[in-house]
Amino acid sequence: MAITTAILLPGLDGTGDLFGPFIAAAPQGISTIVVDYPTSEASIVVLEQRARDKLTNRCIVIAESFSGPIGVRVATDDRVQALILCNSFISSPILPALRHLVFAPLFAIPIPEFAFRYFLLGQQAHPVLVENAQYALRRLPASVVAQRIRQVFQTNEQNAVRSLRKPVLYLRGLSDNVVAERSWRELQRIRPDAQIVNIRGPHMLFQVSPVECWRAIVKFLEASAAG
Repeated sequence: MAITTAILLPGLDGTGDLFGPFIAAAPQGISTIVVDYPTSEASIVVLEQRARDKLTNRCIVIAESFSGPIGVRVATDDRVQALILCNSFISSPILPALRHLVFAPLFAIPIPEFAFRYFLLGQQAHPVLVENAQYALRRLPASVVAQRIRQVFQTNEQNAVRSLRKPVLYLRGLSDNVVAERSWRELQRIRPDAQIVNIRGPHMLFQVSPVECWRAIVKFLEASAAG
């Protein structure tokens, strides 16, 4: 496989700190560049520009969860060869009207370990991984978390995905308790050519099942190049 640069867009925490296991498992021939979002910023436009600034020639964009809509926007750049979404969405995975129920004080309350395990990491996750995830999210001001979630409720990149003339891969965690099935089915409906790969694991697939994710990505890239 030719040398490829993968631009990694993080989940809601936006720090990129949690990509450690995924980067460590990267196969030969793939270099990684992590995009870290400003912890004081929630604007999708600003975060998109942050990601664009990291693009290189003939790169691929790998967007995790929250960053899916940003990944779609960034993938329109001519330098991007392919888009990979992981447990993500192209339009609001929840009823948009619910954004009015998102209040910053709710996110000032520390999320307990059992909630991280159930929704994000799975029951078998190593305690260190759980602790790292908790710390990464605590770095964000509650007001920024709330604003980012409100923007998730308002996002709609259906037209952008439909017009994107590049191969698309969706990695789906079979035990994802955050993003519902309808999100990847929506992508499949709009882009019938998109590949959907099921991987055993929770919402945070890159942290829990990095080897399996890379295996699917490499196979996808090789098939795309051959096609």
